[in-house]
Amino acid sequence: MEIKNIITVAVMGSALFFNGGCANHLRNIDIVSQENDRKVLNTKYELKLSPETIKDSSYHVEIQKLESAEVKKYEVRTVKTIATPYQWWREFYEVPAGIGLLPVSLGSHLLFLCSFGILPYDVPKTINELSFAGMNPALNWENEARNEETLVSLDRKMLSHTTENVKTPLAKKNIIVRSGNQSKIYSTDDFGGFDLNFLALQEKDTFFPAARKVSFVLESDENNELKRLILTRDYLSKLLWAKTKINAYKMNSTGKNLFDTVIYLEKNGFELLAYTLEESELNRKANDKKFQADFKSAAAQQ
Repeated sequence: MEIKNIITVAVMGSALFFNGGCANHLRNIDIVSQENDRKVLNTKYELKLSPETIKDSSYHVEIQKLESAEVKKYEVRTVKTIATPYQWWREFYEVPAGIGLLPVSLGSHLLFLCSFGILPYDVPKTINELSFAGMNPALNWENEARNEETLVSLDRKMLSHTTENVKTPLAKKNIIVRSGNQSKIYSTDDFGGFDLNFLALQEKDTFFPAARKVSFVLESDENNELKRLILTRDYLSKLLWAKTKINAYKMNSTGKNLFDTVIYLEKNGFELLAYTLEESELNRKANDKKFQADFKSAAAQQ
């Protein structure tokens, strides 16, 4: 019975010995930083056409994103401790090594005294710390490779609480333009803009309205209509006649027909389209002397 008690005590003592070690605390880290907590309260979009009056055939569209956000600024203080965790099996070599370093520590202190401080005190101090840490069975040597960080405290103090309104270009986004049963996707540039041509000289650049209502929506959120335009019947009629006149000119591209088409477009408010047509055709027919002469003759008779 006594042998059994002795064994039990020995086992418990060993367990206490091997688990009673503590981490070797090295240092604390105290960091003070600032954090921002931003919560978007409301988002809307602002779409602007240039020119604002719907009478020409080409427009520049710019889209801005407006956000109302709650902003909280905090001062955050974080305290962490860095320590080498305890591992009992390392004591099998650290304790003998610590005992062996004790005379070395004493010798280094004597050498420091005899050298009148020529030997830096950090040398005997380091050897002394290694020796006593090694001889302590409940403490491991410092080891940067095994160090662990432990959070001691985290305090956040609010510095300010404001609401800010920010307007930014809706850059690099796909916008769907719809009219009736047709639609076309446009991509905004870095400034949130793109060019919209209800009528252009090239068919691929044209988005001819199929109805009086023209809608602008985000491709990523097709239920979110950014803006709608209601075109007048008079404008659509003029647009259709302008398209007809340009097609008629392309069927019979003479200098006089070019001049007559340009004049018609200008009188109906399509100044940019008229100028673009005139410049492109005069350049295309630069070597056609009869075409150039007929155009100048028609212009002189105006």
